[in-house]
Amino acid sequence: MTRISAGARARLAYVALYAAIGALYPYIPIYYHSLGLGLGSIGLVAAVFSAAGMVGSPLWGAAADRFGRSRFVLLIPAGLASGAFAVLALAHGLWAVAAAAAAASFAMSGVSPVLDARALETIPDDRSRFGRLRVWGSISFIASALFVGWLTDRAGIGSLFIVLISALLLTGLVGLSLQSRSTEPILPRLGGLAAVLRSPVLVRFLTVALVVWSANSAINGFFSIHLVEIGAPQTLVGWAWAIGAAVEVPLMFSFSALARRFGLERLIVFGAALFVVRAAAVALVTDPVLATLTMAIHGAAFALVLIGCVAYVSRHAPTGAAAAAQGVLTATIMGLAMIIGPEIGGELSARLGLPGMFVAAGIAGAGGVIGLAWLLAPALGRASAVVVPEA
Repeated sequence: MTRISAGARARLAYVALYAAIGALYPYIPIYYHSLGLGLGSIGLVAAVFSAAGMVGSPLWGAAADRFGRSRFVLLIPAGLASGAFAVLALAHGLWAVAAAAAAASFAMSGVSPVLDARALETIPDDRSRFGRLRVWGSISFIASALFVGWLTDRAGIGSLFIVLISALLLTGLVGLSLQSRSTEPILPRLGGLAAVLRSPVLVRFLTVALVVWSANSAINGFFSIHLVEIGAPQTLVGWAWAIGAAVEVPLMFSFSALARRFGLERLIVFGAALFVVRAAAVALVTDPVLATLTMAIHGAAFALVLIGCVAYVSRHAPTGAAAAAQGVLTATIMGLAMIIGPEIGGELSARLGLPGMFVAAGIAGAGGVIGLAWLLAPALGRASAVVVPEA
């Protein structure tokens, strides 16, 4: 492993991590449904899962900044997550499932922000090139989502845990070779986290981003169930998520060039607007195949907003708090947003039905787009909001 470049090791870690994510997110709502949980209970479990991740991400990130030169900063959370998901696979009943899901989420929340921070260290002069590393996760997600769809159709929905647990263990093993090479000063204890939370630029940006991601999470939390309800087989569910990830790939590869041409802030706002377009499409379409294809819009939005947020937060992160800043970002868009979105989405779905909830999510997302446009307005008027060297 020592002969492989740091960038290649980061790519391999993304492949392993997103193989796990491709097994988890498209199918875990269906797994919960197979246990007899209703939509409201599924929303509750999703909220508990996200709450645990929201707490864990910044804490793991701050710990990684403090002990970043240790070889075990990825292995420990990945190993703990593997064990917790094994418990979840055996759990029955709402509260047992919720407790196991919370433990798994808390542990898994330590993997992504630390990996993002280590990957960004390999491209210090052009953070917008992060997409060229992260894109390997999207490629892996495609393969994993398709394979797990095929596997669960033949071996049952519980077989998702075979891929999930194995991929997390592999992520941890690859992480043994990803040590921090940063020369920035090490902040004491939770100093990195405190520095991030004192940054007015980051706090304002993350607050508005929360609205956008919450609306999107409300849709994604029930999209797989929606496909099944309108007649899609589980294999088509896998194709839906794979299509979204496939669209991400070229956009992540070209994100640096797009940022030079249009500006980082413009890409973030445009991506958020695409989330709203996708919400309208999924609310109106009832054909399973056409509903599946709406994920192409989601994939474009996801790539632009995710890479844009990571690059923006990295640029504005306080000195010595790179991993903590990414941890707070993860806690916001993958934690708090996934509490608010699925929980409110579950309640609205019980009253309005899934299509009605999708409409409400689209309206909320439109408000988030307006907020982003207002916050980033000084940069939106320039031809390019970021000048970066050629890759």
